[in-house]
Amino acid sequence: MPHEAMVEGEQISKEEAESNGWITAHRKRNADKTRLENETRTAGHSGARVGARNAGQLRKVAAASRLPRLPKSHFRVVVRPGGGLDVRKCSQLKVTQAILMAARLPPAAAEEDIVCANAMQNIFVISTPSEWNANAYSTVQEIILADKRHPITAYITPPGNTCRGVVRGIDADLPEAALQSLFVTPKNPMVLGVRRIKESTTVIVLFNGMKVPNYVRCGPNMVRCTLYKRQIDTCRNCGRVGHRQDVCPRPTEKVCDLCGTLITTNGHECVQPKCALCGDAHLTGDRTCRNRYQVPYVVRRRRRRRKSGKKKNATSNAANAGGLGIPASTETPTAEASRNATPERSR
Repeated sequence: MPHEAMVEGEQISKEEAESNGWITAHRKRNADKTRLENETRTAGHSGARVGARNAGQLRKVAAASRLPRLPKSHFRVVVRPGGGLDVRKCSQLKVTQAILMAARLPPAAAEEDIVCANAMQNIFVISTPSEWNANAYSTVQEIILADKRHPITAYITPPGNTCRGVVRGIDADLPEAALQSLFVTPKNPMVLGVRRIKESTTVIVLFNGMKVPNYVRCGPNMVRCTLYKRQIDTCRNCGRVGHRQDVCPRPTEKVCDLCGTLITTNGHECVQPKCALCGDAHLTGDRTCRNRYQVPYVVRRRRRRRKSGKKKNATSNAANAGGLGIPASTETPTAEASRNATPERSR
């Protein structure tokens, strides 16, 4: 993703964007879905190493981070293990049992739940149809494996088929209930929920569907809304791409904070850093890196559809030209050329 990663949007850290707070959005979306189904029914009757060199390797990292298809109607809980727990090396069954025990859920209550390990990001993702189970998982703070305690950070993610926007300048002293009442209204029919970033004046607005509007209503005010951009995960501890420092499976490995190379001796000499994302002379994932953002899914989806539409048009034009015995042209005349072209009979 060399240059297309720079898209219009706002920089928000992953911790700020994906902490707990989206359970009400799940409820609203499920309620809206039920209402629409009823209306329709009625109407019917009536981490690679820092030495990674090119975008192809980054695409491999992105591909390895993808999960299998999970039910869209489920709640999803991300479990981030600490204490050096390596998802690749641990027993997923034992981790699942430890999470169930910490969440105080009997195995029978989790029969419909799905647990996926994401080895690249070094996390677990739990998909469950039960809101009770989702809330229970999100309260887990540590698990015990082989008599060793591992700290856990767990949170509920936004529902599927949604996108996020960022709004700045919202009064920090507004309580949560007032914030919800200002954004989640009939004037914003696509808004599922809103959540403040810590104690700042920035809020994240969750929209149903794959489109973030340029403006959104905040009470009687029309405020600017920009697309949320997610950074590519990089670890400041081991220097690898794909996971973050809080879930690093190699806590004993440490790279230099100045040059990003692995520290092996006490007499470490800094060398010129080289970013694994863009190849420039700075630390991997530095604020100046032009490739440190992932291309948002809504942008990738729009580009795929546009590309597919162009291919269909080209195929259709070729078929029509072939039927008339006219060679198919691969070039499209420019707008200026079309305007300057004048039929012979009009002269």
